[in-house]
Formats: sequence, C-alpha cells, structure tokens
Amino acid sequence: MARSRVPRLYRFVRDRTAQAEPIGVVLVLGLVLASTTVVVAFGSAAIGDVQSRSELDRAENGMTLLDSRLSTVALGDSETQSVDLPTTSGGYTVDPDAGTIRIVHRNYDGSNDATLVPNTSLGAIVYRSDGASIAYQGGGVWRSYEDGSAQMVSPPEFHYRRGTLTFPLVRIEGSGSATGKATVSARSPGQGTPVYPDEATYPNGANYSNPVENGTVEVIIDSEYADAWGSYFSTRTDGNVSYPSSNTVAVELISIGTLGDFQMPPETQGITVRGMDSGHSLQDFSFTVRPQDTEESSFANLDWSLYAQQGQRQFEIHVGGNGVNDCNEDVALSLYYSDDGGDTHHGWYSDDYLETECGEVNGKPADGDEIWVDVDLTPPNGTADLNYEKVKNDNVHFKSGSKTLASDAKFDDHPPDPGVTYTSGDDEDLTLLTRHYFAKIGPGFDLIVADGNNAGIGESGSSGYIYYDGSGKVVTYLHITKHNVTAQVN
Repeated sequence: MARSRVPRLYRFVRDRTAQAEPIGVVLVLGLVLASTTVVVAFGSAAIGDVQSRSELDRAENGMTLLDSRLSTVALGDSETQSVDLPTTSGGYTVDPDAGTIRIVHRNYDGSNDATLVPNTSLGAIVYRSDGASIAYQGGGVWRSYEDGSAQMVSPPEFHYRRGTLTFPLVRIEGSGSATGKATVSARSPGQGTPVYPDEATYPNGANYSNPVENGTVEVIIDSEYADAWGSYFSTRTDGNVSYPSSNTVAVELISIGTLGDFQMPPETQGITVRGMDSGHSLQDFSFTVRPQDTEESSFANLDWSLYAQQGQRQFEIHVGGNGVNDCNEDVALSLYYSDDGGDTHHGWYSDDYLETECGEVNGKPADGDEIWVDVDLTPPNGTADLNYEKVKNDNVHFKSGSKTLASDAKFDDHPPDPGVTYTSGDDEDLTLLTRHYFAKIGPGFDLIVADGNNAGIGESGSSGYIYYDGSGKVVTYLHITKHNVTAQVN
C-alpha cells in the first residue's frame, strides 16, 4: 500500500524549525556575551569615575584640614605644623610660582598711582588628578574641574568689613612632590612683615597711613583659580570686580574721602565725600566759620557757601551774616537744591537758627574780640526747622538763572523720607533735610568752598567734622601684611 505524501508546506516549516534551534542558541549566547562586554566596559568606566571623584573629595577634605593648620603657622600662632593627606592616587606638589598678586593705590594724590605690593608670587600646594586640581593658595582652598571652571572650597585670608580691609598675604615657598599618600610639613619665621600702614612713603613723600582718603585700592590676582577668587570678591564686597585677561581678576575699592575732623579747605577747593552708602547715611556734619582775622569784631560781610554739582544736580549750603557786628547775633542759613540745572529749585531758610559766638580762642582771654559761627547741620531731631521758600538770591555760587521755587518738592526717595510734598511756607527738620540732599547728590562729590562779597572768612582757622556710613565699595582702613610659609611635601 502506498504511503501518503507529506504536504510540501509542512515539510518546509518542519525543516526550518529544526534549523532554528541551534541558531537560536548561538544568538542567545552572542547577546549574553555582548551584554556582558558592554556592562563590563561601562561599569569599569563608572567605577573609575566614582573612584576619581572619591579621591578628589578625600583630597578636598585633606586640603581643608591643611588650611586650618597652615593658617596658624602663617599668622604666627604656631611655628610648625604637619598634615597627612589621605589619597591613594593623584599627586601633590609645592609650586612656589603658582599665581601672583599685586596691590595698587590708584590716584593716591589725585592723578598718580602707587604700587603698594609689586607683582609677588602667591605659591600653592596643589593636588592634581585626571585633569582636576585642588590647591591651597592665598590662605584659602580652591578646586578646579576638567571643564576649566573653578570654585572656592574655603575662603582666603581676605577680610573686608565696613570699610576695613585686612589682608594677610600668605605666600607659599618650598619644594617637594609625592604620589598618593603624602605628608605636608610647614614652618614660618614669625608674625609677618607689615606693608600698610608702614613707615614706607608714597612717591610724594606721604606716609602709608590710615585712613585711606584718595583714589581707589585695586587688588589684582593672576591665578588658575581666578574665577573663584572673583566670585569670592563679589560676595564679600560691592567693589568693582573685573577680569582683565584670562586667569586674572581684579577688585577695586573706593577710598572713603574726608571722614572725621577736617581743616576747612581754601576757597575753590573742597571737602571730598566718597563712597557714601545709599539712603540717609550721613550721620554728622558740622563746622565752624571764623573771620580771616580773628581779632576782628564782626562778620559784617559774611557771605559764604559750600556747594556741589553732579550733572544737572546742584546743592549749596549758604551762611550769611546780614551785617552782623557783635556777639550773639542771628546769622542766616539756607539750603538750595536743584535737579534740573537751576530752572527750579528747593529752598530752605532760617534767619535765626545760627548766631555768632565770642569767647576764648587758643588761650586768649574772652574779651569779645574773638568771634565765630558754629554751623551744625545734623542737630538732634526736632531742634531746628527751616522754612520752604525761594533762596537762590542768597547763594554765592548758584545765584544766576531762574529763581522759581519747585512746586513738586516731594521727599519719597529714601526709607526715612516722610513722603511729603512741600509748598511755600512749610517747615521741615534740618537734619532730615541735610541727610536727604546728601543722599540726592551722593554717593561721591566735593563740597567746594565759595566766598562772596569779600567775606573775609579765614578758612585756615575754620574746621569741621563729618561722618557718614560707607558702602561695600569703600576702603577706609587698609591693613596688609606679608606672611611667608615654607612647605615641604614628602
């Protein structure tokens, strides 16, 4: 009997199925091998990255400990210190040429610069691994990354507070390098060398002394970590931070100008106000005006002003005698301000707040021959009021032009301002007025002396006192010292 034939389609499927079994096994094995290779490759890279970051973190912790120990050496609290650094890879080195610093007092005399600290190496103790680094430099710890960015880990020995800059320049010298674990030893000869203030002098013969009254003080740092230095300067000061070139940062702080007691400058010269903080930051402003000859018995021609101008803003303080001939006579005081170049003005006037005084001067008897006027523009609140009225005719400097009294004299620019709009005849406290107009004309200006009508004021015998809060851009007191630290990496 003939056997039935298997359909052709069935035979085709059966044959292919039989062949697929070994092929499937081969494919599965291939996939497993490929996956294993990928996992091993990427896993090894990931493990390497983790290990590298872990090493950098350990180096960072070690450098932070090094910072705390070396600061005691640098600032003279300890003669020597030694620190074990815990990493197992990467390398440490002492680089005495890493980074430089320069400090310049610009316009110290109004037109010339003086270099307080010439270009000086900062040096560093540096850990490097896989394109990243961590360094102790300038009394701080800094970290750079493979992409070139940098950040501060711990702050340098640069301390700025309320106009006082204290800057111990920590300089690293020495030698040595090591891979993996390392020990850093450091020593310093003493307390450091004073730079400013000091017995040294400026090119014009003036001493390196405080307060710093002219120009600006600029600190320029060239460093691999310049961006991080700049971020720190921006955080700690409101000074002008700039980046003159790659890996270079500069911070410029303004000197405060006249502060405290001052001798009245001669006519056409001024009292310099610089770096005044915003708002009503003027605390105290008073002065005494005396005749050119202290033996004279009158202020018959008293017509004297201090004035300032900033663009369209004009300000003048006027003291007028109105024919004063004796002691205890009233003297007129007026304040003038314009913000439109003099087309309109704010005017404040009192004819009886000031008065002449007579008495003993420089040990001479109080025989009535010595005469002066004390002008206190910031008396205790509520003790002196001025009246809002036209005063431009009374000025010495801003005298010409329109005499129109402004009808929109509203005080709402600063938090202490009362938010009031003044009209003719209104009164306001003198201290509030003075502080308001100083804030309007500030933060920097010169109050220029102006004599009118042959007033015969003796500026050399006149003096005053001014005090105001400085902004974060200001340096009033400068304290710079050099501290050399010799380090060795073993």
